[in-house]
Amino acid sequence: MKLRISNLGVIETMEIDMAKPFILFAGDNGTGKTYASTFLYCLIKNFASQLLLQFSKDEKQLPASKQTKTGWEGNLDANELYNTFLAILKTRKKRILEMMNLNIREDNFKCELITSTEEWSEELKKKEVQKSSTSIKILKKGKNNNYSIAATEQFDKTRAQVILLMSLYFDNIIGTHFLPAERNGIYTFSKELSIGRLRDPDIMTSNRYPRPIADGLANAEDLANAKKRQSKFYILADEIENDLLHGHLSVTDDGDIQFAINGKDNISINESSSAIKTLAPIVFYIRHIANSSILLFIDEPELNLHPKNQILLAKIFVKMINAGLRLVISTHSDYIIREINNMIMADALTKVGSDLPEKQGYDKSLCLSSDLFSPYLFEVGKRGKVTVKPLDVDRYGFSMPSIDEAINRQNEVTDTLYEVLKYDYPNE
Repeated sequence: MKLRISNLGVIETMEIDMAKPFILFAGDNGTGKTYASTFLYCLIKNFASQLLLQFSKDEKQLPASKQTKTGWEGNLDANELYNTFLAILKTRKKRILEMMNLNIREDNFKCELITSTEEWSEELKKKEVQKSSTSIKILKKGKNNNYSIAATEQFDKTRAQVILLMSLYFDNIIGTHFLPAERNGIYTFSKELSIGRLRDPDIMTSNRYPRPIADGLANAEDLANAKKRQSKFYILADEIENDLLHGHLSVTDDGDIQFAINGKDNISINESSSAIKTLAPIVFYIRHIANSSILLFIDEPELNLHPKNQILLAKIFVKMINAGLRLVISTHSDYIIREINNMIMADALTKVGSDLPEKQGYDKSLCLSSDLFSPYLFEVGKRGKVTVKPLDVDRYGFSMPSIDEAINRQNEVTDTLYEVLKYDYPNE
């Protein structure tokens, strides 16, 4: 589904397509990048909860031509699903703004579908969903609207239907995870803030934190349980520790974070460097939570990182995408942007048979197809309002004007000062 967002804080208008697995937001400070990420995070959470409420309350079932002992087989009604999406957008608007903790007029704010009924009908026929575990199997193949749901008695069939619809609406996304710019403080002070109470949705609207921060604090308090699970993508977490941190992060049985360098004594997260505090949430997400159905948001991934480590982190991001994960980042880092462009060019060269990328250290896991990537520029207009524009991506990558202009201007000043100092005052 393609969305148009209007009057969200400083953002006058924004159009976004959630289909690409790697999305990048960039622009000047105060242009609403965090607003946009927070809105998308809260939107997806609201859809999941509202669908669950509807199916549970009304004992509703998806259109079915045949009910089996373990689930359903049927044909999806494109118009019904389209209208359901519109209805949730309308009814949950106020709740989304409450979760964002934004003091803006509800009647000014709009979120609309760009996708038409006809486009959605055609998209639906092409969409493919395949979710499988020991307790559930959901399948929808392209070229038609047929689906099947099979679930064990232990699995809630209502949840199975919600998973199917979320997958169709948000291109196989059924959950979200947010790592805000405040993540350093979250891991350092979560226990002091006693934030576990914010899990209660009835008091969520009365707290002082936007939902991503509240959820981040709650997640930090749940590390002792989270560490019991291991994601199949854990090897990427090991790479961050080995290449960026040069040490190992661990969680005690009490949920405290510790860091050890080369197997030496552990130190607490509070005694660790700012880079370790910044990267620890990313490491724990990849190691214990990540799966291909979760959309991860990272606000300013470059925080506290040396340029060398920003480049290495950009490479980890592309490895995540190529492994099947989903990601939205908001960044000011020219190093991250340039490295993404390098990996797009490496992909283009690899596809035409060149061995140059391999010689430069870019194997297939570090080649980014431009088809998987969508950058957006947040730009202040003449009236002081922000317009969000999708940027073109080709085999050379993409250009980020606001960052390029700042760098070019600095280079011009440097060259001018250098030339005058060298040639006009050579002996001074």
